[in-house]
Amino acid sequence: MLLHDNPFWRFSLSLYQLKRIKDACLQLQDDSGANINLVFFAIWTAQQRLRFSPDWRNSFIQFENWHRDYTLQLRRQRNELKLIAEKADRNEDGPLHRMREHIQKAELLAEQQEQAVLYFYYQERQGLLDCENREAALIENLAHCFDDPRLVEDEPLKVLLNIMLDERDVELTSVRLREYLEKRFIRQQGTNPTT
Repeated sequence: MLLHDNPFWRFSLSLYQLKRIKDACLQLQDDSGANINLVFFAIWTAQQRLRFSPDWRNSFIQFENWHRDYTLQLRRQRNELKLIAEKADRNEDGPLHRMREHIQKAELLAEQQEQAVLYFYYQERQGLLDCENREAALIENLAHCFDDPRLVEDEPLKVLLNIMLDERDVELTSVRLREYLEKRFIRQQGTNPTT
């Protein structure tokens, strides 16, 4: 049974209410294609001294399918409808704007479903391993959230690192994360020559 109101969901809501974190998340989502629910899970599990296992993608397949089939589709519809509504519906309370609001609510519910699935993985320790070093877990977990480090800006990463780390540690950890991202990307390119 999935718990939709769980500690991870409340953690994410409390973070997303902070403008600097919301802005950083939207930048990473829009510019690098990051799944912000996975980013928050990476941070939250690192706080719990857990890191993603090497086969985490196989373990998180239900989450990734849901994200692709529902959350991203609703987000695409919401964004497209925004443009259509702005051109066709001068009244901000018009039918197209109201329709967009309904889609936005459905998108939020889809994201809550994603988080409930991730919380289930946490409860079952599915795709997760113990890790004594929280900073190492944070770097490894976040590195799995981005496919191409060339699309990831440093500033939003630093905002997210600051959630868990002291200001004095953010810069050094940011450099370590960047190095880890780039090494991982090079390894993936070497094993997948078609990209």
